[in-house]
Formats: sequence, C-alpha cells, structure tokens
Amino acid sequence: MPSPDPQAIGRAVDARTGFASDLFDAAREASRDVEGVTRPAWSDLDMAVARQVESAALDLGLETRWDPAGNLLATLPGADRRAPQILTGSHVDSVPLGGNFDGHAGVVAALTTLAAYRDLGWTPPCDVTAIAMHGEESVWFATAYLGSKLACGTLPDGDLDRLRRFDTGQTLAECIAGCGVDVDALRAAKPWIDASNTRAFLELHIEQGPILVGAGQPVAIPTAIRGNTRFPDARCFGRYDHSAACPRDFRQDTALATAELISRLEAWWIEQEAAGVPDTVFTVGKLFTDSAEHAMTKVPGRMDFTLNFGGTTDAFLEGSATLTADLAAEIAARRDVRFEIGGRVGSRPTPLDPDVRGALTGAAKVLGMAPLEFATVGHDTAVFAGIGIPAAMILVRNENGSHNPYEAMEIGDFMAGTRTMAAAIAGLAGDPPAPA
Repeated sequence: MPSPDPQAIGRAVDARTGFASDLFDAAREASRDVEGVTRPAWSDLDMAVARQVESAALDLGLETRWDPAGNLLATLPGADRRAPQILTGSHVDSVPLGGNFDGHAGVVAALTTLAAYRDLGWTPPCDVTAIAMHGEESVWFATAYLGSKLACGTLPDGDLDRLRRFDTGQTLAECIAGCGVDVDALRAAKPWIDASNTRAFLELHIEQGPILVGAGQPVAIPTAIRGNTRFPDARCFGRYDHSAACPRDFRQDTALATAELISRLEAWWIEQEAAGVPDTVFTVGKLFTDSAEHAMTKVPGRMDFTLNFGGTTDAFLEGSATLTADLAAEIAARRDVRFEIGGRVGSRPTPLDPDVRGALTGAAKVLGMAPLEFATVGHDTAVFAGIGIPAAMILVRNENGSHNPYEAMEIGDFMAGTRTMAAAIAGLAGDPPAPA
C-alpha cells in the first residue's frame, strides 16, 4: 500500500493534538516534584510514565512488549514482518527537578505518529516501532544512554554492577530488578537492536539551546551530535598567603593562574570560530576555592575547576586537550603554581545519516517549513548511529533551555516537528506516496 501524501499525514497528526497533550499532562501529574518533574531512571516514576505510553498504545491496537532492559516498544505491524523495522522514540527519565519535555517529547511524538498512521488506515511496508527508553540522563548513574546501550549491546561488561545511583547507592542491576525486570535474563541476552533488524532510527527532541527561539523557527534538523573532551577534576595548587603582606612576586595565586588558563582557552575558542571551525562550545561548569580555607584576606592556595569542550571535529577536540596541557605547563612555570588537570573523559563526534536527514528536511519543506541545520548535544541517537543504524533527529523550539522546570515547548511547535517526522518515516518505509 503506497504511503499517504505528506499533507494527509500532516492533517492526521494535527488531529491527534489532544492525544499528545493528554500524554504530556499525564506524565507531568505522575512525576510532579516541588518544581518541575523528577523521573529517576528505572524507578516507579519513569516506569509509571512508560506504562501510560503502553496503555495508550494498546488503545490504538498496537503490539506492545517490554525488552530485556525494561524499555517499552510499541509496534505498528508492517506488510512484511521480516523486513527491518523503522525505530523512533526517546527516553522517559528526567533529571531531578527537570522539565516535562526533555526526552518524553520524543516518546510522545513516536506514538502520535503511529496514531496518525492508524487513523489513516495505512499499513507501512515494514514495522514501525515506537520506543520509550530509560537511563538517558547521566545524572543518575554518571553514565548516559544506558537503556539504548543495553539494547544495542554497547554497555561495557560489569557496568550493571559497577554503576551506582548517585542518591541511593543502589547498583544499576538492583534498580532495574526493582522494576520487575529479570536481570539474569538481561545479563544473558544478546543485543536485540542492530543494523540487520533496524533500517533507521529517528528521534524528536526539544532544542536545549536558544537558536530556534532566536531565529523564530519551529524545527531544526541537526547535522551531527557533538563529541566532547572533558576534564571533570582539574585543580591548581599554590600557597596560601596573607593578602596584604605578600607582594606579587612572591605569590603562588591559584585563582589568577586558573583565571588566566580559562581566559586563554576562551581566546583560542574564539579564534577557532573565526577560522570557520563549526559548532564548537567551551564551558567551565565548576570553579571554586576551598570553602574551609578561603577568605577575602587570603591569597588562594587551591582552585578546583572543570573544563568541557564540545565540537563536531576530532581536530578541535584533540586540539583542546593538547592546548590545555601546554598552557597549564606554561602558566604554572611562570606563576609558580602546579596544575593537575586530571583524567580526561569524553566522546567522539557522531555524524548523522545524510539520507535520513534528507528525508526529514524534505518532509519539512513539503509541509511548508524551512528547517535550520546545526549540531546538537548528546542523545540516544548517538548510540544507534554508533552501531551502524542510519539515524537522525529533529529538534523542536523550546524556550528556557532544559534540565530545569521551566522548559516551554509550545504544543504547536511540537506538532510541527511530529508532522515532519511522520512524513519522513512514511517516505523512508519504502513505498512511494500516493498521488495527491
């Protein structure tokens, strides 16, 4: 059966606006905190939201199942059940006191897409599956994308027992078992999502920055997922001295040494942008003296700080690490301090599939939008792309950033993103659209 015309898909999606709004409202009520929402990974709260999605999927007549990691999958069966599926969705967990749309918007968009196909009476050539995953937010276990990594077989051996929830101390395995998941079966399971059974993965997500708001546009199609180079435990050591008694030539001032390092790294970042290096960011998220010893009248003898570089090229990420080491050595020698930059962590940049991106861009244009293109931050999409599944994303305008209670995605913008995704999936499924 040929896929419906994109305009017909758009109308069917829009007719499900109330359906989507009700899912968002139900999730907020199920996980409301003193501010915003809190849905810890593999907790009663994020499982409650996943079960809301399951209930709505069953009402639509979709096939539902829980995978070995406790992720929910809801499938609209295709004409050829043996053909590789198209997978779409995101995560249901949130950060503490977070917003209701980060992650869950992608789950609601996936289910709204399948609802629109149902309303049109369309049977796709292959299965189209919505997935609601757990553990994308790194705050809970200090590691991101846990649900997708388990599904794709990329979670390192031992992490089920090594990773512990930051606030309760429970291991990842204990938290998963607490949700009724058979952890022994999970340990024995082979990866159940791979490039042989999944032809594409698409994820709708709120934009977590201000670009779409500034441009007055509802949607963007990311070009890539930034990689990062991070130094989470950097320190500078010097000597405490009396601020009025110690002349400059005798000081080992860690505050000024660290400030110089940060200022020169920022200057390099600006130079990189001016030279045309795309999609770079630099952040100092923590910067502090020792509260047990610092005082207005002391030259600070210790500074703790973090460095976080993001970019879409390995050259930028490697260059940031090399420059940090070189500058730290130079400044330390001149200012008579000692830097310990500490261990480096990070991730590689992830290009997003040009064909899937093209399907999203084409769908948006057919539906009357002019989507922007720029890089985005880490999402589950990177895991699927990393194992060879063609993957892409669509970002939806959202005010006030994310990871806070004040996310402000408008339902009209969400529906615009969902229309785009639904039309793109129909095109990717294989059959040409029916004549308008």
